[in-house]
Order: sequence, then structure tokens, then C-alpha cells
Amino acid sequence: MFNHRFKFLFPGILALYSFLNILLLDGDRLFQAELPVGVAFILITCICYAVWFSNAWIEKKLLKLPIKIHPLFIQFGMSLIAVTLISLISVIITGALLGGPFSYSTQNFLLTSAFGFRINLFLNTLNAIFFFFKKFKAKELEAEKLKTLNANAKLATINNQINPHFFFNNLSALSNLMHEDVEKADLYLVKLSNIYRYILKNNSQELISLEEELKFLKDYMDLLSIRFQESLIFQEEIDQDLLKYQIPPAVLQLLVENVVKHNIFTIQNPMQVSLIIKDQKCILKNELRKKEDKTYSSGVGLQNIIDRYKFLGKKIEVEQSADAFEVTLPLIAANETPGSRRRTINLSEN
Repeated sequence: MFNHRFKFLFPGILALYSFLNILLLDGDRLFQAELPVGVAFILITCICYAVWFSNAWIEKKLLKLPIKIHPLFIQFGMSLIAVTLISLISVIITGALLGGPFSYSTQNFLLTSAFGFRINLFLNTLNAIFFFFKKFKAKELEAEKLKTLNANAKLATINNQINPHFFFNNLSALSNLMHEDVEKADLYLVKLSNIYRYILKNNSQELISLEEELKFLKDYMDLLSIRFQESLIFQEEIDQDLLKYQIPPAVLQLLVENVVKHNIFTIQNPMQVSLIIKDQKCILKNELRKKEDKTYSSGVGLQNIIDRYKFLGKKIEVEQSADAFEVTLPLIAANETPGSRRRTINLSEN
């Protein structure tokens, strides 16, 4: 505290307060006899500045020593010695200049020392408060950083689930195509490599522009058209003004993959999937035709999306009726910073 940028202002304010306290309330005396007003003001000001800067010197020099005692104890102990010397020098100089009842005496020394010690005690109390406040803020900042690192680690774990999940499903589809149509299998492999390159490129990203995500989704739908031909009908209704908004990468692909994985559809009875982007929301809905013999599900798909939005401080909406399934994803403004999202996460966790 003593080396604060306002170190020349604070002692002056304290000196003015102490002077007014003595002058108006007779709250203290520096000598047995009453000092002239001008001399008292100068003397009080000098003592306040001397006490402040002696503490500043102690804080700057002595506390750097490798001593295991708490720094506040060192500060206060050394300051008592400094104030004693300041009081002695003050009484000697004042006595030499004014003489008479202001000459050096034990009583004058004790009165001046009492004033100096009160000033010192007040300043060291404020310094202790300032010291522990800085420690508290440092711990708070450290805890905030740890929360952010923890959130980033969890998000990375969630994102990393996309790769094996996506890769395993498509290798299985490619294996089937190789026995049915080699040319389609070759085209499928080319598309798959492009899509997987996109996932690897953006896997570590929290967000990506909606425009890029839609391009990726189109490539994925091309894969599905190779696999299922006309048994999947994909419809779009997109507000072009929202293309610069952001969305977690590959979430739309995961939703479409869930449709394919958990529903029955054929060329004679195709599945209709609708993508609607408006009002800063992305809505994907499909007809609900659940498979009777459900295949193994790792739960990565929808839960992955829920968790990723949670770490962004957002929530998705899931609605299911007897014949339809709908997921609504909030779009995130491009100017929304990671810091503001992290604060939202931390507040929700507390």
C-alpha cells in the first residue's frame, strides 16, 4: 500500500485530518505547551509524511529479505522503531527552533511519540486490509483461471468424442458400399475425406460461423444421398442475414446422423428433415419413426450437443411428440467473447 501511485496524496489527507482534529476537537497534543497553529500544521504534516515514507522504505527494502516471519509483522515491528526515531528527531528539531517549553523533554517526546504511533497504527491497519484484499483478489483470479482451464478441458473431451463416433459410423457405411457399388464407394471415400478434414480442422474450436457449418452439412448430406438415395428429403428455410452468427462445429451433422440412426425410412416412404434458421435460432426437425429393434447407442450425439452448449452458457430445446422430433439450437452472435461466456458458466456453476 505504501508504494501506491497516490503515495504523495494520502499522507497529506491524513495530515489535514489530524490537524483539524487537534485544532477543533483538542483531540491530541504534540507538546506540553500549545504550538502555534502554523507550526503545528507543518509539524503534523512532516510527521505524517515521515511515517508514511519510512513504512514505504521498509516495504520496499526489508520485506525482500528471505525471512519466514509474516511480512506484516516485519512491517509493523520495523515501523515502531522508525516512528520512535522520527518522534525523537521531531522533538529535538522543534526544541532547537522554538526553545522554551518546546525544548526536548521526556514529556514532549512521549506526547509526540504517542501521536506518531497512532498514525502508524492506523496506516499499518489499512496496509493489512490492503494486503489481504490483494491476496483475496489473487486467489479469486487463480480460481477463475482454474475454472476456465477445467471448462476448456471438459469441452476438449466432449469435442474429441466427435472423431471416433463419426469415423466409426462412416467406415461401416463405406464397407457396405464397397460390396454394392465400387464407384459410389469411391465417391463416398472422397466426400468422407473432405468432411473428416473439416472436422479435424475445427475440432478444437468452440464456435464456427453458421455459413461454414452449412457448407459442411451439405457435404454430409451428399454422403447420405449416396448411401440412401432418395429415401431422405432435406428441406431448408434459411435467413441469409444470420449466416455470420456462430454455432459449435458439427452439431447439425450430429443431429442429422441421429435421425438416420434411430428412424426407419425407405425410398417408398422417405424421411423428411427440415432445417429452419430464423430469429437467431436453428431448428432441425424430422418425422418420428423409431426403429423397433434399436441399435446400440453410446449417447454421444444429442448429449454431446447439450454439453457443448452448456459450456458456452447456452441451452438447447428438445421437443418430441408422437410423430415428430425437434431440436432448437441458439445461434451465438459473432461479437460475443469467450470471456463473457465463461462468466456465464461460472455463475451457473455457483
